[in-house]
Amino acid sequence: MKQQAYNQKPRTETVKKRTPRNESGVLVLHKTLDILEAIKNSPTGVSLADLARSVHMPKPTAYRITATLESRGYLDRTSEGCYQVSRKLFELQRTATDEQVVIRAAHPIMERLVESCQETVNLGVLDAGEVVVINTIESPQGIRMASKIGNRRYLHSTALGKVLLTGLPEREVLRLIRVKGLPRLTPNTLTTPSALKDELELVRERGYSIDNEENEANGRCLAAPIFGPYGRMVAALSVSGPTFRMTVEHAHSVAPQLLDACRSITQAITS
Repeated sequence: MKQQAYNQKPRTETVKKRTPRNESGVLVLHKTLDILEAIKNSPTGVSLADLARSVHMPKPTAYRITATLESRGYLDRTSEGCYQVSRKLFELQRTATDEQVVIRAAHPIMERLVESCQETVNLGVLDAGEVVVINTIESPQGIRMASKIGNRRYLHSTALGKVLLTGLPEREVLRLIRVKGLPRLTPNTLTTPSALKDELELVRERGYSIDNEENEANGRCLAAPIFGPYGRMVAALSVSGPTFRMTVEHAHSVAPQLLDACRSITQAITS
């Protein structure tokens, strides 16, 4: 390895201070948000010319941004050519709001479940054909299943994912299998549609799922569903631990506590 000489004169550089407004990408984002806010405040829609004037930007710039938003489905145009916020944007806002409601309702119940079970508890939702963790509280034990918010996992190999799959129509499950596949992560992973179908039937019958070292070796997990208004499954809650503590028998013995926690969260978000 080449050593740097101690008497070498350090190189100095002039660093230009940057602010968010200096960054072209962030500047475009500011302009996009300005446009969305202006359109949101005009329930009957706003023309391109009026929009450009209200946000103080050149008409061609306003057109490029609105055209992109329209092509992505976030803006609609009326028969008069005025721009309105689309249903898709409202759905995006509603989804984020729904998740925050679930997180707030679930957190204290998750804390009690961790205290009772002494294992890691995760809250997950279905997103783009995967399960994403939206809240987690890790076990206080020295050896534990680690997790963090934002983690994404396959549906077919996780307890959270298998529970969430039971809330979908069979045709949607088959579509996700075609798109995502059923990759083998461990020797225990379910890798055929028929095996997964049988497993989902079992999950529906007993009300919870078990990941028996299907996602990673030496880890076992169980999960149960959380329901929102009108009986729609909105999330799932899991308890996971290392297999030397979380034996199959112990996992089944934890299930009543997990199911009680899920019922409490469901009641909190629907009452």
